[in-house]
Amino acid sequence: MRIGIYGSSFDPITYSHLFTAATVAHRRRLDKVIFVPCSSKRHDKKLQTEDAHRLHMLKLALAGSTHKTNKDGEPLFEISTVEMDALPGETYTYDTMMHMKRKYPNDELFFIMGSDLLEGLSNWGNAEKLVAGFNFIVMSREGYPTADLIADDALLRNHDEHFLIMSKGINMGISSTYIRDEIRKGGDPSFLLPDACLQYIYENGIYKEPSV
Repeated sequence: MRIGIYGSSFDPITYSHLFTAATVAHRRRLDKVIFVPCSSKRHDKKLQTEDAHRLHMLKLALAGSTHKTNKDGEPLFEISTVEMDALPGETYTYDTMMHMKRKYPNDELFFIMGSDLLEGLSNWGNAEKLVAGFNFIVMSREGYPTADLIADDALLRNHDEHFLIMSKGINMGISSTYIRDEIRKGGDPSFLLPDACLQYIYENGIYKEPSV
């Protein structure tokens, strides 16, 4: 199988996340996309709500996507809590990908990322092992020229065969930050995320406080 690993805070999950996963799966012929919500234990991310809420919203979103299947009729999307379950210090992307490699030893694994993350990729934990050992599907982002960012970084350009670039038709421009701000300011973010997730946010009073 060809499996995409899609890590994000999903704070909250949006239709842009779902569109991205479906489009990447279609264009790169993936048999499965595994959503990996990051852990609040990570020091490089400032999350706006607790892990349990983000995981529940992700489950609600994917419950409405059961019609998405692969060529064998199996569910295209699934969730892994490997990062949420990890101990502090074991939540680097490299650790996640090694977990997936052990779980799927005979399959092709691809880490799904935006080109905006390429700038700091060489500074990630175990970056050399990560870049040398795994493949990446990179979605182009405005202002972050993928080819140039790879060429300007010695580690990335020496492993450029590991980067599959998706250049067009993938950026919907819907961000979790925008949705959080709309909720906090009394706006209406309907149609930017699944209704079940928005209802859950309102019922639980999530994102009422200012983002930090």
